[in-house]
Amino acid sequence: MGTQGKMEREVNLLDLFWSLLLSWRQIICFGIIFAVLLGGLKYVRDVSAYQAVQNVSMEEEKEELSDDELQQVLNAKNLISRIKEYEEYMASSALMQMNLYQKPVVELQYYVDSDYTFNYTQESENDYSSDLITMYTSYILSGEMSNKVIDAAGLAVNQADFSEFWSVTQNGNSISLKVTCPEEKKMEVVAEVIKAQLNKKEVEFQEIGAHKLKLMVESENVIVDSALIDKRNSVSGSIATFGTQLNNLKTNMSEQQLALLESEQKDVEEEDNPQALAKPTFSVKYIILGFIFGIFLVCIWLACKIILTAKLQNSEEIRTLYNARLLGEVEIQSGKKRFLSVIDDKLLAIKKRRKKKLTAKQQISMVTANIALSCKQQGIDCIFMTGSEFEKADATVLAMLKQELSTQGIQVKEGGNIFYDVESLKQGTEIGNILFVEQKGESIYDEISNELNLANEQKNNIVGFVVLV
Repeated sequence: MGTQGKMEREVNLLDLFWSLLLSWRQIICFGIIFAVLLGGLKYVRDVSAYQAVQNVSMEEEKEELSDDELQQVLNAKNLISRIKEYEEYMASSALMQMNLYQKPVVELQYYVDSDYTFNYTQESENDYSSDLITMYTSYILSGEMSNKVIDAAGLAVNQADFSEFWSVTQNGNSISLKVTCPEEKKMEVVAEVIKAQLNKKEVEFQEIGAHKLKLMVESENVIVDSALIDKRNSVSGSIATFGTQLNNLKTNMSEQQLALLESEQKDVEEEDNPQALAKPTFSVKYIILGFIFGIFLVCIWLACKIILTAKLQNSEEIRTLYNARLLGEVEIQSGKKRFLSVIDDKLLAIKKRRKKKLTAKQQISMVTANIALSCKQQGIDCIFMTGSEFEKADATVLAMLKQELSTQGIQVKEGGNIFYDVESLKQGTEIGNILFVEQKGESIYDEISNELNLANEQKNNIVGFVVLV
């Protein structure tokens, strides 16, 4: 074997792929770190921009205005608020959207026939008739009754809107209720639900006192609701009046007052409408981009680390780089279990799916058999075992190798790196037959070359290499 010079190492793309895949922990960690960093940076910038907009203070303009001028701005804000409330009511109220000139109405009149009697000759209990009337009235106007009617009739209104459809009056022991409905076809269903619910309550309210709830009148009419028409006209008139007052106020305002009013009104609209200027949130897009960028960066870093490494990456490099005999490799089983090591096991099983899996003892037996056969062919009965990182080699594996070789009649001496350890160099040269034990990820290419060159210069016989992976 000649002297080893500088060598060019070829990178196996398949090995590079598996090295990256087995580094999934670093890849995921870097992905998460950059996702948090990029998402957090975007969030901080959005918060800064949001605060910059929100903190556009009008304090300087307020200081330049007198108390009377500030009061004018406040009055204008109040008018805008009142107008907005009325307009929202007119737009959202189901009752206001109905045709009040042809309003369908169901009228039910009940009489509470109480069994209460007053006996002059003996002590009597209190009259409970008024309590019954109150209980029935309260139940009719309750949310429970509204929800029952809405659900049973399938009305497209909420409880707040339906509460405007009721009108209940009481006179003595009689209760008169009127109810309307935006869907005229469902008026009959509404009436039946009301009657059914009141019949159920009649049974429950017997605990207050014995009585009968009698339906005296039931009618379904279409009326002109003058009261509601007046109410709607009143609301519309109020909107118009407030609008006129607001315009008059604005006419007498200065530019500074108008700017202050516009700014403060804009803040109110943004609070009411979050879409106008939404508060900053973490951007999912930037989090994903950060995660992808982190993965890309760590993959580049790992690839460069593998390509530019100075350490032995696989056992085949002994043949390709040093043109030396590879007698075998022994896989070192780590006693320490890493987090989610089951994933590593699955990946390694896929990587080595085309190779027969051997136990550590079987691997050592194969290696020692190769060594013993080589030694017998050359008439060798004693070898010197060393390596560039021999002191870091697994002591258990070395002991098993020595024991197996001793069993097969091969005497084994061991020492440190012959390039640095003089005693090991002397002992190895005296024996004349050297077996190198190198380690994947530990042994340095140049150190292996130095050992080989020195052994060759001393005319030693290189038995071969064993690689611990």
